[in-house]
Amino acid sequence: MKSFAKYVRARAQILGKSQKALAQELQVSPAYISQLFTGKKHPPDLGRPRNRAQLSIWSASLQVSESDLVDIVRHELHKVPLKPVPRFPRMRSLLLQRMSRQQSRLTNEIRYLELHPAEARVIDLLTRIYLFTNQQGHGQRAYAPARLRTFTIQARTNRQFVEEALLEYIKDKPFQWTWDSERNEAQINSESGEIREAMSAVELLLSSPTGGRQTVSVPIVGHVSAGEGFEYTDGGYAAGEGFEQVPMPPGVHASLSQQLYCVRVRGNSLSDFFGDGTLLFVKPESREEIRDGDLVIFKDRTSGKAFVKKTRLAGEQMILRSMNPHYEDMIMKKSDLMLLERVVAVVF
Repeated sequence: MKSFAKYVRARAQILGKSQKALAQELQVSPAYISQLFTGKKHPPDLGRPRNRAQLSIWSASLQVSESDLVDIVRHELHKVPLKPVPRFPRMRSLLLQRMSRQQSRLTNEIRYLELHPAEARVIDLLTRIYLFTNQQGHGQRAYAPARLRTFTIQARTNRQFVEEALLEYIKDKPFQWTWDSERNEAQINSESGEIREAMSAVELLLSSPTGGRQTVSVPIVGHVSAGEGFEYTDGGYAAGEGFEQVPMPPGVHASLSQQLYCVRVRGNSLSDFFGDGTLLFVKPESREEIRDGDLVIFKDRTSGKAFVKKTRLAGEQMILRSMNPHYEDMIMKKSDLMLLERVVAVVF
């Protein structure tokens, strides 16, 4: 945690200002700046009303906000805790601008937390809107409820996604948001037809089925082959192909419907075993459940293509056996694979 003196010195260095030039701009003596930097002088109490003009001069010279300077001075002189660094500073700035009502209490609460629950809820909503419109715009995503929730968690915990892709998508779109602290819920209001359509579709997708019954269908999210491989993105069809739900396979408990996804075999590379169009039901994040002889979907880090093969475990290595004699077996370590998931059922 930087002291006021270290903060000022660092800003001066960034701006290329000497101690003499800084002293002239701040209207103090070079000796005072030198004593401030060496710790012989305390920083000026810039938070006091009588020092308002002085605060403005320091802010302009160092090219930083007045509030940042006051926070650092109050921390050093009066032991007031510093505001934490926001987890998503650029997104926070936008969200504070888009609050439906300027609620000073909520604004202060947000600024004194790394990530306020209100921010987290709004980012969740915006992430779902982004994922839905990205699916619609590029034809590359097909979400079922459990998958949408999983992708939302993965996306909104990714700093680069929130601060770049999500912010870039939403910054020019009209929206405001409100926060209900008692219900711990955020709501987005927008005049944008694109945003309203996405919110309605996501709400419908995530709503409970009539009568409280769980859905017993599974989303088809891609194609796979045994031989040459297929450009399979976790959660998406190839461009131009639509989303489809299929019934749960016989013998698999309905409670797993929210976890499984399905891929369709493409081509004749598995014709002796599976015909073109055979459905493989896959359990995500099942790497540690895989046993000798299991059928698996995998992607290696080199080609990025997905394949289906049978496993044979050999110590630290896996032999990925092709069911078609025209294709060679592969020997790999689990760590070499970016995707390795167990096929729990096959429907021809």
